Amino acid sequence: MRRLTAVLLPMLWLLTGCMNTTDDEGVDRSSSKTRPFVEIKAPPTYHVLSGYDPKWEAYVREGIEMSRAYWGSYGPTHVWIGGREDGRPIDGAAREAFIEEYCRWRTAGTERTLEECRPYVMERFIDVIESDRPEAYLSWVDEKSQPEAELVFLNVHEWFYEEDAVPDPVLRGIHEYTHVFQMAFGEMPTWMMEGGAVFAESWLIHMLGRRPLDFNLSRIMERADSIRETGLTISDMEDIDTAPDDVAKHHLELAYDTGAWAVAFLIHRSPGRSVSRYRDVFHPLVTELGWEQALCDYLSIEDKRDFYDEFERFLSLPREDRLAILDELTP
Repeated sequence: MRRLTAVLLPMLWLLTGCMNTTDDEGVDRSSSKTRPFVEIKAPPTYHVLSGYDPKWEAYVREGIEMSRAYWGSYGPTHVWIGGREDGRPIDGAAREAFIEEYCRWRTAGTERTLEECRPYVMERFIDVIESDRPEAYLSWVDEKSQPEAELVFLNVHEWFYEEDAVPDPVLRGIHEYTHVFQMAFGEMPTWMMEGGAVFAESWLIHMLGRRPLDFNLSRIMERADSIRETGLTISDMEDIDTAPDDVAKHHLELAYDTGAWAVAFLIHRSPGRSVSRYRDVFHPLVTELGWEQALCDYLSIEDKRDFYDEFERFLSLPREDRLAILDELTP
């Protein structure tokens, strides 16, 4: 379902993102030494392509605001939403207004020009919309005095199904804004970034009583189990950019599926088994100590390998025993 895809850097525009193509999603962490996003009071600024049904913005906004209410407000964050339905052409005036709005924001305070921005917007926004494929990702914009988060949601109606109790575009909003929160605290391994965002999709919806915590986590456990036959573990998915091809091709199962269970296990293994403590204590430790030492201090272990070994033993337990830890997590 989700696939980790490297994001090209057109015109040397520095980006790092969690990108979703068709029904695949991924994160490019090519710029690991990033200046972090900061805690701010201002909410995200939403930008929408005129003519795209407002309900898609409403779903994305619901997920982002749900995520922001739980993780905190970080950024500055700009949200760009666009799409077309039923193959209808994009209105020319709407397209030009969207391009101008994006480029004025993207070039402000930088040495970039509006002229070089236009082909970038055409490739990364308009061409994608006209291809009718959905995408959702976070881009990290570093050329400004303070790095800004750019959340992009294109053709998200393609992920919508009437029978879903929680619309998928809502989950995409939760997922991508979780990355904004994570990137305010420093470098973390790919499995923790993507696994944490997938876990958040389930946890926040569960906390609102909209569906059981195990609804999605039980399903992705099957894919997490399937990857064990290869002998690969999350320790092989610390950095997608340096992972060999035989590992990278399994990023869905390792980073997203197994990663989500690794985060659930990490929280269950921690004092109080508290998700809010993971938010409020663990992440600041990442800033202070780096993720490896933070993991050791948070779990009172000697080395990250201890966590990996414990997690592998956990994955060997019967399915019902693994699912049982979800009932023991606390707010």
